[in-house]
Amino acid sequence: MIYAGRLGLGLRLGLGLVLGLGLVLAGCTGAALSAPPAPASAPAGSGSAALAAPAETAAPAGSGSAALATPPTAAAPAVPRPTSEMLGTMATLVGATVPPAELAEWAQNIDRGLVPLASYLDQLLATERFGSEVIPSLMFATFVNVRNYYALPSALILKHAPDDSLYLRAPCAASEAVAVRPWWDLDSEVKVCPDSYRPNKWTLEPGEHSYRTAMVLACDSQVGSPELETHSLCGCGPNLIRCLRDEDQYNQLTQSFMAEIKRTTAYVVEHDLPMATMFTSNSTFRDRNAERYYRRQKIGALHLKRVVRELAGLDAWPEQGKWAPREEIVPGQHAGVLTAPQILHWLPDRRQRQRGYYEMMWCNLRNSFGATTHKVLEINAAGNNFFVAESWQRLAHTELCMNCHARLDYGAQFFSGYPDSRASVHFIPALVNPGSGPLYGRDFHDLRGQAPLTPLGFAQLATAQPDFQACMANHFVSHVLGDRATRDDVRAIEDAVAHTQSFKASMKVALERFALRWRDDPAAPAQPAPAQPAQPAAAPTQPAAALPAPAAPRLVAPGSVPISSALRARLDQHCADCHDTAPYTDQTDGDDVPFNFAGNELPRTLLVSMTDHVAYGMMPKDQPLDPGAREEVVNLLLDTLWTDPAARREAERYYLGKARGAPAQQLDNALYLIEQQTHTPSELTWGALERGLWSDQSTITPGFLTITGLDAARACTRAGEAHGGSLEDCVRQATSLGILSRWPPPTP
Repeated sequence: MIYAGRLGLGLRLGLGLVLGLGLVLAGCTGAALSAPPAPASAPAGSGSAALAAPAETAAPAGSGSAALATPPTAAAPAVPRPTSEMLGTMATLVGATVPPAELAEWAQNIDRGLVPLASYLDQLLATERFGSEVIPSLMFATFVNVRNYYALPSALILKHAPDDSLYLRAPCAASEAVAVRPWWDLDSEVKVCPDSYRPNKWTLEPGEHSYRTAMVLACDSQVGSPELETHSLCGCGPNLIRCLRDEDQYNQLTQSFMAEIKRTTAYVVEHDLPMATMFTSNSTFRDRNAERYYRRQKIGALHLKRVVRELAGLDAWPEQGKWAPREEIVPGQHAGVLTAPQILHWLPDRRQRQRGYYEMMWCNLRNSFGATTHKVLEINAAGNNFFVAESWQRLAHTELCMNCHARLDYGAQFFSGYPDSRASVHFIPALVNPGSGPLYGRDFHDLRGQAPLTPLGFAQLATAQPDFQACMANHFVSHVLGDRATRDDVRAIEDAVAHTQSFKASMKVALERFALRWRDDPAAPAQPAPAQPAQPAAAPTQPAAALPAPAAPRLVAPGSVPISSALRARLDQHCADCHDTAPYTDQTDGDDVPFNFAGNELPRTLLVSMTDHVAYGMMPKDQPLDPGAREEVVNLLLDTLWTDPAARREAERYYLGKARGAPAQQLDNALYLIEQQTHTPSELTWGALERGLWSDQSTITPGFLTITGLDAARACTRAGEAHGGSLEDCVRQATSLGILSRWPPPTP
């Protein structure tokens, strides 16, 4: 989903070219990367020989006389991919661009063994965009790249009447407007309608709203704003502290919220602080707008009318920001970016907020296996919504729900001082739970420890878990290597995270493993040697050895499929540790049960489900398979399920080809690279869902190509107006897979 401003004439003229290119690339990118990678070669050394591809594995022999009579076509020697191409791709992965001449010099020195690859990587990892753009997108995705709504409800933007008085819902007579010194310019006065002022109003009383909740509803929230009011209830408060002067001020503040996350991340990366600092530090790097918002939160939390006093000294705050601690009303109130407004208030309620925290810190997503309509309605009958009632403990201890809710709901108790963002956007000290509380992992039986019931207590305990280290490593694995990563790659990156806790050191190891995989991925081969003419098979002088008689068919239960000995061996090797007890059932309630895989036959529906889970990396759960091993198991499952050749080929395209495009650059990184390629900014503003994707979900799609293609067309049009040159050539270069993809295919 995209939107952009009006297109200039040159952009419209180039649109046909761009869309045509987009359709071609969309059709090609999936095929380009659908083949599984070759097995890893021996560790490569320096010089051009280090980039040579491993020897090909012999193809399996065919069957029948034709297969024996025609020798295979001689394979042409693989051509190593240029070192300069590898170095350029590495640069894009950290958000950098290196001039071609400099790339060539680095490549030459590395190939000759004069300079180690590590020196080049150190230079890349020192660039500003690595810490301020790439790492924030990896760590937070949509939580940093998409504007926050709940932290600053847009309905609190003041409107201007013809007589220049200000109002929220409806204008008033000029004689009714009262003079107020607004927080954004305390030395001046504005006129505001009385019902939009209300300096003594802080919360909604139970009789003033119709919400089914015992939760405190504050005037600075969505439910306290005119968006959901049926009549005027709250207003802007003392010095109009809850309201915004105009839409420009609203946009400036929302940009400052996002900038706080990016600049805090950049500070941690640049100073090589431990990864956990992102979540446990009281300090953040924030500009004047963000600091003003924290003071605004304090005013709302304590119902302070001395706004001038609380905002004093802001003029001395650096406009571009600084690394500084945040004031706390109670100890432990702040926990790194978790309590920064962009992330704290990105989602409307406490459960969703907590789910977001686990996504960022543990890469732990939702799991609704087994959640039937009947069971959900049965649980809902007594109320389980934080907003409606405090019945969360029932969900956390219910067998169906505890896989998520023990983690979510007990985790939310650490943030009880921050109610639902739709209900209040400031801290409420009276709601803080006293003492310590538990943190759970997989479910209620997986206790991880106890900590003070504060955001800081949660962050310190959560970042000490192995889930945190595994998640941090996963960000680098998915961004740099994707599904090419082997078990050794994952282990090496996990070791770097565990031993260094450094973003730079971990990315360096990931890029070194990238170099090994790159050397396993040869460039497009030269023309194959001419095939030798087929020779007729010689008549045998001796009777051919009798083939073994086929095994007698086994009796198979209806709906079941016999299991080959090869598949049986792999299931025993990879799956039997967990899948050895529960009998299979096709009931939805059993979707999360580790069914028994033993026996010489299995239900076809179970085998199809197994193929889904193995092909797409969901199983085995605790010991991920290397790409080659995963492909072997999937092929054995396909052989078992589909014996018709045409059906088998279609299944292989689906499960092994995966119909996936090439891995895409993060959208803003791609737009930056286009700008660098064309030497001209497009100055288009994009609102795109692609901006919120995690790296393992980011592939080149028609939507991604449309955005980048239009952006390139606009930039190339402007570049042509300034410097001349072909629009078509410029767009072709700016939208090449070398710019758009994190792993561009070999150039033919």
